[in-house]
Amino acid sequence: MQVGAASEQPAGLGVSVRAAAPLAVVVAVALALRAPLLAGGQLDYDEGVYWQSLRAMAAHHPLFTSVYSSQPPGFLLLLLPGHLALGGTIAGERLTALVLAMAGLGAVYRTASVLGEGRPAGRLAAAALAADFMFTRQSVALQADGPSVALALLAVALAAGARRPGGPARDLLAAGAGALLAVAVLTKLLALAAAPAVGLLLLLPATGTRPGARALALALAGGAAAAAALLLPFAGAWPELWRQVVGLHLGARSLSAGGLDDQTRWRELPLAVLGLGGLAAALRRAPALGLAAGAWAGSAALLLALQHPLWPHHLVALSAPLALLAGGLATVAPAGLAAARLPAPAAAAGLLVAATAWAAGSAVAVRDGQRPDATLTPEVQALRATTAPGELVVTDDQFAAAAAGRDTPPELVDTSFVRVTSGDLTPGALAAETDRPDVRAVLLATGRLSALPGFRDLVAARFPRVQDLGGGGVLYRR
Repeated sequence: MQVGAASEQPAGLGVSVRAAAPLAVVVAVALALRAPLLAGGQLDYDEGVYWQSLRAMAAHHPLFTSVYSSQPPGFLLLLLPGHLALGGTIAGERLTALVLAMAGLGAVYRTASVLGEGRPAGRLAAAALAADFMFTRQSVALQADGPSVALALLAVALAAGARRPGGPARDLLAAGAGALLAVAVLTKLLALAAAPAVGLLLLLPATGTRPGARALALALAGGAAAAAALLLPFAGAWPELWRQVVGLHLGARSLSAGGLDDQTRWRELPLAVLGLGGLAAALRRAPALGLAAGAWAGSAALLLALQHPLWPHHLVALSAPLALLAGGLATVAPAGLAAARLPAPAAAAGLLVAATAWAAGSAVAVRDGQRPDATLTPEVQALRATTAPGELVVTDDQFAAAAAGRDTPPELVDTSFVRVTSGDLTPGALAAETDRPDVRAVLLATGRLSALPGFRDLVAARFPRVQDLGGGGVLYRR
């Protein structure tokens, strides 16, 4: 079975300056809209968890045996070099996610160009992904979803490149695709949805190539090598790794939590419409793009349907394949422009204006969802005034503690509702951590730890100096 021709594919992995200019414009606009968001307020509770996790790892506390983590090891290991190099600021932590997101934009451009019979498909796919609300949010959030999707996009791009004839280079691309996919999955398990796309691209032959059993085998070998590199250092902690990464989520499936809000649904509607339209076009004119991206989108939709609790940020797992499918619309653009008697330059200008407006709207929506500057909150100011660097704080607002330059016990970097209400964090374990002599304060600010029976009374008895911070925030000190 042959899927897709290569008649208009860009030659080689490099592109000319002129050909790369549209992608450069997309990336430049995306960076300009995202840069002001990097140092802004908190976007999600998870950001505080991962910020504290990185602080604990930088202080040489081992992951899983000491630092609690509900994500596979790839995510925090990817971010740790940036944390060490950039001083541990929230802008520095988010910068790694942004760099990976921009690499993902390049990957979606390359993949759609190769599979969609030319660079117009790549430009449309990259513009759609850059403008999407959820991808915008996850490219500046300290969460695992955005980096895992960006890595999955890079894996699919390498798999698409491996479809071209050519000996050793094709083998290296296939092995690299498997390795990157493994890293993506070990960053966030939702990236597993990209596996069917990588498998299809490697297994189904393009014009002038043989069936890709060898390429698929090399991808499996590359994936196994990458997985081993990430997991073997934690061999002694595998039971805890499984309990924290998998067991927590299995235990949380019975919780009545999560869900999608109407605003998120409406903001994701444009990309969904473009993706469905592009799927119909691609299946007729660029079947490799339609099959691969369609398989990814279907797998992502199935995983999201099975995910519980489902949070809005999980939807970025669907943004990437929908953007690839949107590129399929470019395969019918010439006929549409001719029927409308619209010159190509005018159409390109209109597309640029529309994409920029969409992208700006997404960036504004992300900014509006950020909390006020953390350094100005009463919680941060109180922690700075009443505790010293090196003293630990037990809290359900890890973001405030990190913004104040204070650390939590490594085992309590995550005190989420899911961990508390699923029974993963017990009152006894929490009390034991609170009794540590280096814990000098307890900050209750989000209601998460207050949900544990008797914990507030225990804190009040052992930390008698109480400061009401307003808005539900209370600081207890010894």
